[in-house]
Amino acid sequence: MAETSTKIDQPELNSEFANRLRDPFETLFMGVIQPNDPLLIERGAGPEIYRDLKRDGKVFDGLQKRQLALIGKPWQVEPRVKSAKGTKDAETVTAILKGCNFDRLCSELLEALIAGFVASEIVWTVRDGLVVPERVVKRAQRRFKFVQVDENSAPQLHMLTRENMLKGIPVPERKFIVHRVNPEDDNPYGTGLGLQLYWPVFFKRKAVVSWNKLNDRVGGPTLHGEYPRNATRKEKDTLADALRAFSSDGFVTTPEGMKITILESKLSGNVTLQQALCEYMDDSIGAVLTGQEPRSGGGGALAAASKERADVREDLTQADSDLLSETLNASMMAWICELNGLEPCHVWRQVKRDEDRRTMAETDKTVSDMGFELSIDAVRTRYGDGWEKKAAVKPAPSSQPGSPNFAEAGDKPADPDAIDALVDEELSQWEPMLTPMVDPLQAAIDEAVARGDTAAELLTRLPDVLAQMDDVALVKALTRAAFTARLAATAGVEVD
Repeated sequence: MAETSTKIDQPELNSEFANRLRDPFETLFMGVIQPNDPLLIERGAGPEIYRDLKRDGKVFDGLQKRQLALIGKPWQVEPRVKSAKGTKDAETVTAILKGCNFDRLCSELLEALIAGFVASEIVWTVRDGLVVPERVVKRAQRRFKFVQVDENSAPQLHMLTRENMLKGIPVPERKFIVHRVNPEDDNPYGTGLGLQLYWPVFFKRKAVVSWNKLNDRVGGPTLHGEYPRNATRKEKDTLADALRAFSSDGFVTTPEGMKITILESKLSGNVTLQQALCEYMDDSIGAVLTGQEPRSGGGGALAAASKERADVREDLTQADSDLLSETLNASMMAWICELNGLEPCHVWRQVKRDEDRRTMAETDKTVSDMGFELSIDAVRTRYGDGWEKKAAVKPAPSSQPGSPNFAEAGDKPADPDAIDALVDEELSQWEPMLTPMVDPLQAAIDEAVARGDTAAELLTRLPDVLAQMDDVALVKALTRAAFTARLAATAGVEVD
């Protein structure tokens, strides 16, 4: 029976089938992509309405918490491929980033959380023979459009000019960092949290205005002036002026026959309707920005609720850090390395809360006593920057100054013991014997470092790792060495 061969069709490379230019529901005039933000379409406004949201104190507070929580964490540059040159180049890139206000750049890019995207321009310069960013300037969002030029490529960023306010001109290569939040195929501009924050801020402002009017009305007595039925226009104006003077100066003068009385407020108790509405909107803003639970829905023990809020804040900070690092590593970090011939490097932040460093140091010392050594990158990851390799310690002389020396001049050093020589020869091939033992432990340590596990989590897995160590070769070698030494002693091997 003849065998039938199945031919596998290869996928079409470097092409998009359902690209935007074939979308029947989207009309691109000259390739310009319009934002499909439902709020901007409904209000008929531009992205400036999201910038206006920062005028609200609760929104500014939440955004600032997320910005400061991120830039408050230490950042680190590491080579993508571990090597001596990669480590040195990572130190060079670290110095470059410290010279361009890297934390401020990250804080400005995080404003994309509200508006959807932020475009920042890099001003390059040459310093110490290296092409480095002199400064990074955040540009207004309204100045940029995304344009679909080719059906198989990503949308290009164009900058609007006075000469071309429709399509703009393409921005130069390696010039703009664009950080986007929640970008989609039909909306490369991204969708920020401003979409969810707009209406809570809107209703809160209306409630505050109504609250102030109510407080002004019921906070003090209302003046009531009466004028005769046959009063002239001039007499009515005189009464109105008198009421205004009473409110500002504390006294009035009125013509004979006119009457002014004070109407006391009939409301009793606290007026909390507007206050409750403002607090509800503040809770909504806090939930959107920082994951904060409503003040009336915390529940549970205070310590447990506080820990849960801290965990949510940490998760948000970790997510902000990861997304921002992806943007920076794909743009500015890659450009710095390419322009200066450096090994590819990436930047990241250690967001997790610091564990007990004493426990971590004790674990590292235990592992070090087993014959392992942390790399420079691992030390800086665990304990921060500023650590360098300690210089090798020279061996101390065999005799201290001033101590008696019983060796005669011209004496030759004693030859090694014959039994020791036999044992050393037996154990000379130590590496093949130790490799089956140390490989499982080294793999566990590398896995823990890659996953960012704590020292306590590594210790809990050590019993399982120790059970995987193969000590058969070492035991056989030690047995042979002991047998060889005993046999040599029994046979009367003499020392030369």
